[in-house]
Amino acid sequence: MQDAAAGGAPGLRGGSQRGDCVVCYSAYDLTGHLPRRLYCGHTFCQACVWRLAVPSPEQHWVPCPQCRQSTPVPRGGVAMLDLDLAAFLAVRAGRGPSCLQPQPPGPCKGSPTVTQQPARLLPASGPPPHFPQPRGCCPACRSLCWDPPGSLQL
Repeated sequence: MQDAAAGGAPGLRGGSQRGDCVVCYSAYDLTGHLPRRLYCGHTFCQACVWRLAVPSPEQHWVPCPQCRQSTPVPRGGVAMLDLDLAAFLAVRAGRGPSCLQPQPPGPCKGSPTVTQQPARLLPASGPPPHFPQPRGCCPACRSLCWDPPGSLQL
């Protein structure tokens, strides 16, 4: 059977080519819709994989909605399944899935090109900075618990 969701890119299957889950059509994100890859190579959001794993608690397998191949659920649950790295990195970078192709290196738009190393990276060494000690510090818990007598609060 030909995988209709695979698109044209080799190695990308499931919803990762389009950037959304082919079950719920939600875009992948960094919270509940992380792109999880099953053992068959198909990718679905974590919420859908979790729903597929719930029907019977004694069942420790997730059936793929596209090819029906079973994926064992790791001890940590669905959250321990592998991420679809290409889809995850595209989401993390804040770009759409069309940017999955490698871009040639070049300067960023709107930023000056750095051509020289700065003359000094650190300020001249001198005395260490002085940080005032807090007054009214409780020796037991080391927090500011009380104001010493005679201190003014402004």
